[in-house]
Amino acid sequence: MLKQVLAVILSGLFGFVLGFSFRIAWQESRFIVALWEDEPIVVVCPDSQLTPFRVNQAIEWWGIREFKISHYHYDNDNTICSQGTFVEGIIFIRGTGEIEKEFYATTARFTLKDKMLSASILLPNRNKHMPRLLEHEIGHALGMSHVEEPGHMMHPIHEFGGEKFWIPD
Repeated sequence: MLKQVLAVILSGLFGFVLGFSFRIAWQESRFIVALWEDEPIVVVCPDSQLTPFRVNQAIEWWGIREFKISHYHYDNDNTICSQGTFVEGIIFIRGTGEIEKEFYATTARFTLKDKMLSASILLPNRNKHMPRLLEHEIGHALGMSHVEEPGHMMHPIHEFGGEKFWIPD
């Protein structure tokens, strides 16, 4: 009986890992992984040293390209940011946390099928002045993946990225 229970548990775990791997591979093959049903709210957490001018500048960059954000809010008293990493309808921007050394910033997305539910940007304060970095990460939070085209905002290597933006075929 114990062997049968273990076999069922291992089969379920294997199926979950396999399905999750296929989902990641499928998402990586698409430029737009998911879209927001409603315009998200950007919440800047207290540990971020980004100025309102810089946040507004990045949001406007995407707004010009028809990717809208409802508004942004500085969570100075930590009431929203303390609720966790993912809260539906919110893109968090944090300034401190663990990040791998080879990355300047990182964005985690929470999706359900093709719908964006929440996102969390970790942009370390030491990198807050890097040109285009916040715009690039907001692009991920809006549902986009990388594009291997020099000059494209969503290029995976910051030094090869730029101000250009188009939705690839």
